[in-house]
Amino acid sequence: MKGTLKKLGVAVAAIVLAAVSGFLVFTPFVVVEAYSWLSYPTVFETPKPGAGESQGVRWFDDYYAVERLDGRTFAIGEPRYYQGNYSYLILGERRAILFDSGPGVRDIKPVVEKLTDLPVTVAASHLHYDHVGNMDRFDRVAMLDMPGLRDQVDEDDVFEFGRYEHLGFIDGIEPPVLRVTDWWGPGEDIDFGGRSVRVLRTPGHTPYDMMLYDESGGQLFTGDLIYPSSLLAFLPNSSRTDYLESTTKLLKRPPRAPTSLRDTPTIRRDRGHRA
Repeated sequence: MKGTLKKLGVAVAAIVLAAVSGFLVFTPFVVVEAYSWLSYPTVFETPKPGAGESQGVRWFDDYYAVERLDGRTFAIGEPRYYQGNYSYLILGERRAILFDSGPGVRDIKPVVEKLTDLPVTVAASHLHYDHVGNMDRFDRVAMLDMPGLRDQVDEDDVFEFGRYEHLGFIDGIEPPVLRVTDWWGPGEDIDFGGRSVRVLRTPGHTPYDMMLYDESGGQLFTGDLIYPSSLLAFLPNSSRTDYLESTTKLLKRPPRAPTSLRDTPTIRRDRGHRA
């Protein structure tokens, strides 16, 4: 009798453990699917163009705001977008890098062309929809060189986004049609003329998070792994283990001026984030 009860207890414990494990694995997927059924505004009212210019902020139009961080770096903000995204235009002498491009609610290319005549390579800190929305508007597209990402290029050389990799269904945004022209390896130094950045693979928020580190300028261009608000480590494909490992490595290379894609020194929108 005791042996039977012991076996029954072990079986029940195993079932409970499996149920809890299943709950932890699938809950993020269920939550984002539920979000897609909600109705909420994605673009808010904003101060009139001109507000904030005394702080170094210049409104490009009624949507985009631009701040010059230094002589070769611009923050392009979307203060009206509910996630408060910021993309970064990093200028070299031969080429410029646009690091992230927003959700594509508005075309970012006219802003970039107003700021520089240099040819532009666009790259994304990760592949969520609010960071890749304008990538298809540029001829040169760079992506982290990982086997899993290369495998997502189809026979027509088009990169295929996974549903829970892009997450655009949350806001009804379709993935852009991308043809990757440049594959940047982790640890690779990208020289674009008188300036270079090192590609850092920093998984956690997603498996393929990427940062750019300008060692000479003391700037670290991040994505959603680090920003001054609630950090999201429970989305589909997020990993708390990778998050810890990536942040621990980053602490060993402190930049002079951390630059987050959710915030700039002057323009700040600490809103709740969905992706």
